[in-house]
Amino acid sequence: MRRSASLPPRASLLFCLLAGLLLFSASCQPQFEGRPTALPTRVPSQTPTATITPTLPPAPTVTSSPTPTLTHTPTPLPSTTPTETPTPIPPRAAVLFPLKAGGANTVNWSYFYLSRKELRDDGSLLSLSAAVAFQLLDRGIHSETVRVRDQDVTVYYLRVSHIYNQVPIETKLVLTGYFGRDVPVSALPADGAAFVNLRSQNSDAVFEPWTIQSDWLLPFEQRQTLFQQMTLTDFEQMLADLPERVILLAHHPVIWRPDDWAQADLDMSRLSAQAARLDAFFDHDAFDLLTGQSRMAEAWSAYLLQNQVIPADVAQAGLSYSAEYLIIVIP
Repeated sequence: MRRSASLPPRASLLFCLLAGLLLFSASCQPQFEGRPTALPTRVPSQTPTATITPTLPPAPTVTSSPTPTLTHTPTPLPSTTPTETPTPIPPRAAVLFPLKAGGANTVNWSYFYLSRKELRDDGSLLSLSAAVAFQLLDRGIHSETVRVRDQDVTVYYLRVSHIYNQVPIETKLVLTGYFGRDVPVSALPADGAAFVNLRSQNSDAVFEPWTIQSDWLLPFEQRQTLFQQMTLTDFEQMLADLPERVILLAHHPVIWRPDDWAQADLDMSRLSAQAARLDAFFDHDAFDLLTGQSRMAEAWSAYLLQNQVIPADVAQAGLSYSAEYLIIVIP
């Protein structure tokens, strides 16, 4: 009889114990529900859900416009230039005092002496020069710019007055000039245009204008000791220092010989002093060609020779005289 294969009793018991342990172990495992996988899957961590927070559009940024910073910058002092503003000259009229020319003729604000009167054969006037007395209205040198022969000329003059046939009229007494616009006296170079010729004396000395004119006609080397040559700067200082009582005279041609017109015109184009002094006595046409002597020169001639009244339009346009040399007399 065949013996059936069976486990020994001890082995069967061990098998039963292992099987029981397995079943017990299975019953103790946690139950995972809703998971199709055999092994448990890690529960995902809770991720914060993005919250949609309404964001307002950025407000426009107010950018301040650049504000200029006020910086105190010292204003430079004006320098001396041809365009500087002249200091006003206060009025200071000269006072008349007793004076006789040659011990006979009274010298006052209407006095003049004809140093040259030349006539043609027909009796018409050929040339005329005179020394004229003037009253100073202040003690400074004035200036203005005029056009002479298509050039700017700064003209330097004194404010004076003369009694023309019992009528006092303010007059510009032209001293000299310089090529350029509004050139101040302080900027003048030391050449001929910056000087005036002067004869001065006290009233207790014999006053003879004809003798002074004869001295002026001497050769330059001889008359140097008889006349002072002063710069405008020195002359202006002298004016300020003059006493209240003073008489000023100026000598100059009024009517030129026609043969001398061409030379006078050439002098005006080359010499600034002559341009300033002669311009008012001559007329030029639109082409800048000299045509003859001016109406003002004719008015001066009629006054000096015939004591005629200065025409109103000439006086209103501005009467002037010039000085090739000056005479100053004080008590």
